[in-house]
Amino acid sequence: MAEKPPFSALRPITARLLSHDKPNSAKPLDALSIAALAYLALPSFIFFFGWLRWPFAIFFSLLVASSMLVAIDWRRIVWQLPYRLPVFLTIVAAAFVWSAFGGAGHFAAATIDWTVRDAVLGDLVYGTWPVSYAERDGVHYILRSAIGYFLPAAVLAKALGIHAADLALYLWTALGTALFMLSLPLPRQVGGRLLLLMMLVAMFSGMDLLGVLAYQGDWPEFPGRLEWWTQFSYSSLSGQLFWAPNHALPTWLVSSLVYRHWHQPMFPAFALLLVALLPIWTPFALPGLAPFLALAALQFYVAGSRRLPWLPLLSALLVIALMARFLTLNIGDIPTAIAIHQTRSSNDFLLSYLSFTLLEFGALALALSLRLRHSYGILWLATATLALLPFVVFGPSNDLLLRASIPSLIMLMILTLTVFQPSAGIAPDERMPSLIVLILLIGAFSPAYELGRAASVRRWLPDYTPTLIDQQNGVFPAHYVGRLDRADMRVLLRDPAIVPSREQRLVNERHE
Repeated sequence: MAEKPPFSALRPITARLLSHDKPNSAKPLDALSIAALAYLALPSFIFFFGWLRWPFAIFFSLLVASSMLVAIDWRRIVWQLPYRLPVFLTIVAAAFVWSAFGGAGHFAAATIDWTVRDAVLGDLVYGTWPVSYAERDGVHYILRSAIGYFLPAAVLAKALGIHAADLALYLWTALGTALFMLSLPLPRQVGGRLLLLMMLVAMFSGMDLLGVLAYQGDWPEFPGRLEWWTQFSYSSLSGQLFWAPNHALPTWLVSSLVYRHWHQPMFPAFALLLVALLPIWTPFALPGLAPFLALAALQFYVAGSRRLPWLPLLSALLVIALMARFLTLNIGDIPTAIAIHQTRSSNDFLLSYLSFTLLEFGALALALSLRLRHSYGILWLATATLALLPFVVFGPSNDLLLRASIPSLIMLMILTLTVFQPSAGIAPDERMPSLIVLILLIGAFSPAYELGRAASVRRWLPDYTPTLIDQQNGVFPAHYVGRLDRADMRVLLRDPAIVPSREQRLVNERHE
């Protein structure tokens, strides 16, 4: 009797894990991929030349640039738009409109968190990099939070004046949102289906309304937030864009690129570039993306590939090491708490957890599992990740839960899009996925409240004269400010400069 090859019993499981959406998950690298890579890369190059001493700035810039040359087979890039021009322009226009409801640009009423983001942007424009808020006993307290989002707008505002900062940040936000939406599996023709699926993206959310009704007992007051009805929260996509675009945009973009290319042979080297470019944007993206990158690595191994180009791998390791040292300055001082609205379930973890998982993603994941005929591994990993994250707490508003959940939520949203696409491999009967539609309609109340608040509440204009410390009433927030007390970082970083005070900024504005 022939002996079975080792691990043969695992082959059916592996095959289901690696099943994929053939029309949308094995796309070759194209103009959109390169544009997204350039968008993600620009803040890193600005950081290298703005924050590092010139020998290290040149070293890291050349390292990343040469990695891009090596990791990508530029002769095989498909230099064309992924959509025909009318569809392309429709998606871009939708992205710009959606972004206008967020805080960047202050066209509508920005969320309260934008007072902090405006202060950070103002400090980056007015200050000399690295920005320092004080020097005590020879140690500078520097801005070291997730600053990648702000850097391109800050550079432009330094050149044109502070009055250009808000518009520059809006254009940068809208561009990132457009690249994200263009990378999604949307219809190829302008029409009702395209408009509905673009609306699905903007209105994608868990069923917070049911949670509020169950735990508060009455209809939520407009225009309050629905997403903190228990001690956990997974934000709608509009909530992510309006409250934390600095974390959301890069994570959206890389998550959609992972889905778009993970069965493409060139993807592993491309993924190393993405991994190297993410930390300056947000430290929370890589933990959330790790399961999906591991799945892509398994596909790479099963396909018979064993070698990665050494330069992109070295680049990723060195850049991550640099940013880890920078972002973890006095990380132990960062408070960890769960900012919640007190509900009657706040002390009942099990009940809160079960109701949260069911309403936020469990019902949708179950409905998708009954409908999909591909991407089982992505569905399982997204569901498992979202189920496990509530057991991990980090940050003053449980930031790890809020931000590391984004890749899994994006994967569920993309899989939902494929259900409504004729060529996506759905059940042959082509019946309307009524359960999924019902879940999406209930979930749409959360982003509807966000959009309604932005449109109905009186807008306010940004004030870039207070420093971050002024805005925090003299407190040095540890999740934004770090002590430069590491010898290696003192060698790598330029000498910090104390940021101009409110009074100095007012004088500068009068002279502009």
